[in-house]
Amino acid sequence: MTIATIQNTPQNVEVVIVGGGLVGGLCALLLAEAGVKITVIDAAPPLTDEARAKGLLAKRDARVWALSPASLSLLERVGVWSRVVRHAPYQGMQVWSRDGRGVLDFGDLEQAHSDQEKILLGSMVEPSVLSLALQQVMQEQLGASYLQSKRLKNIERFSEHWSVTLESGESYQTPLVIGADGAGSMVRELAAIQVEQLDYKQMALTCAIRTEKPHGGIARQVFLPSGPLAFLPLANHENQTSAEHDCWQSVVWTLPAVQAQDLSDLDDTALMAALSHASGYVLGQVTAIQSRGVFPLKAQQAKQYCVDGLALIGDAAHVIHPMAGQGVNLGCLDAAVLIDALLHDRARGLWANRQTLKRFERERKLPNSVMMHGLSVLGWLQSSDQQWIMWLRGEGMQALAQLDGLRRVIGEQASGRSAVKSTRYRVMS
Repeated sequence: MTIATIQNTPQNVEVVIVGGGLVGGLCALLLAEAGVKITVIDAAPPLTDEARAKGLLAKRDARVWALSPASLSLLERVGVWSRVVRHAPYQGMQVWSRDGRGVLDFGDLEQAHSDQEKILLGSMVEPSVLSLALQQVMQEQLGASYLQSKRLKNIERFSEHWSVTLESGESYQTPLVIGADGAGSMVRELAAIQVEQLDYKQMALTCAIRTEKPHGGIARQVFLPSGPLAFLPLANHENQTSAEHDCWQSVVWTLPAVQAQDLSDLDDTALMAALSHASGYVLGQVTAIQSRGVFPLKAQQAKQYCVDGLALIGDAAHVIHPMAGQGVNLGCLDAAVLIDALLHDRARGLWANRQTLKRFERERKLPNSVMMHGLSVLGWLQSSDQQWIMWLRGEGMQALAQLDGLRRVIGEQASGRSAVKSTRYRVMS
């Protein structure tokens, strides 16, 4: 840690949250609901200017967040979900391997095509659309405590508090700092918390596509020798025709780095043909493409989630492979478990108790580690071209497809319900 230069008389607050994205914003709104005095430091600019918001909503993001029932429940609780102008609920998920014999079905695929009351596995939402709704609620609920376009300069630990200084000169004293500032967390760095990293030597190719056939409220993922390819439902857009209803999807294709870059460099016609072929024409031909991009894939986890008076949550604490779409949901669960523990102590006259923070770390670090390493092993198994592994994964997929009970357990874990069942934020089935 370095020594902060305090330029102004510091303000005293119960919590400083660094990072105003989904996880940090959720933390802030849950704390504000309980009457806790907070300050949120958000480096991102406001999205809510009318012209900017209109331009933002006119675009279709290439990527989506697959929000679980637990995440949706939390966002509904703090008033954010009702502000989301478009999203794509999904009731089913299909997973299969091109060289395997089984197809794993999660949810109720028949119901996904019916007019019955639907049981949701979750909802796909574009990050920009959710960020706009989140900012609107934070501006209304937090007012001057929500600092936008502000960057952290330094944090310094004293005996009973942290001193937090911004680049603009403002300073704060707080018994608790929550780092929700992403994978490159400055809070984590200044607190001298190390990370363990795993470079997959892969990249994810992303884009938005239109297919001949509608997705029907089903998310799809096929395991290819090169890596998994996911087709994830995108919400219908006000600018699209009725013939395009439910035909737009977000693609996440995991590939070796060189292959991902080569595919990204193709023209639209060639890339659409490659995607159609790789998916096995599961929804017919890919007929349009927008907003392509590539990004490297790495996993990392902080060696500690907590030190005295400081906690890391979300990507600041852990980053996992996007294969299962669980990264953002793990962050929301971090927020729920941490805030529930803090508020439980507050009711007893305690705050930012060291044992409480360590208990939060124990509750969240193990399941996050299991998810991170489990996805790494699954990715290796699915990409291996060794004959015995190819046989094993084919037989394993076939066997798992016939085990309804195990699929239900996997689905329950993915829903996030079990992680919050002992908190005030439990989700009613």
